[in-house]
Amino acid sequence: MPRILWSEGWGPGLTDMVLAYGYPHATSRPLIEVATCFAERHCFIPSLEEAIARAEHRDIFFARSEWVNAGGPFDPVPEVSVPVAGFGHVERTVDVDGEERVTTVVSYRDYAALRFRQGSSVVTAVARSGFPEALSFGMIDDLGPYFVGYTRFVLSWMQP
Repeated sequence: MPRILWSEGWGPGLTDMVLAYGYPHATSRPLIEVATCFAERHCFIPSLEEAIARAEHRDIFFARSEWVNAGGPFDPVPEVSVPVAGFGHVERTVDVDGEERVTTVVSYRDYAALRFRQGSSVVTAVARSGFPEALSFGMIDDLGPYFVGYTRFVLSWMQP
């Protein structure tokens, strides 16, 4: 599954980053986006329900090959409406750097989202096609594979 450095935010230093696992533009295929906020006051952290609504909104645009105004789960624009009902909530065990903990997973249609804190960071994950059975998150110290994934992703647009 492709790994991509999807975005990063800068304020006073690196404030946040989003790593993507899967197929961003192939809306019928899985995609998990993991946003890590290092400086909470400089991040847009939507509710899990809003992050799901934003992911679904983005995928509607991507399915039509429209990239402008698509936004994403962790983008404050465009404004999206969040359904008032239909969300499921279930407690799931996740492994975070070797430590098991329980967190709430919110789901709606084919999407799911979760959030946890690790030290002073806030981690939010949104999945198209749901999360895998075993949920595991760990600190990474090498973004090289994510840069390579992003480069391949961009170059794939340029090929006939």
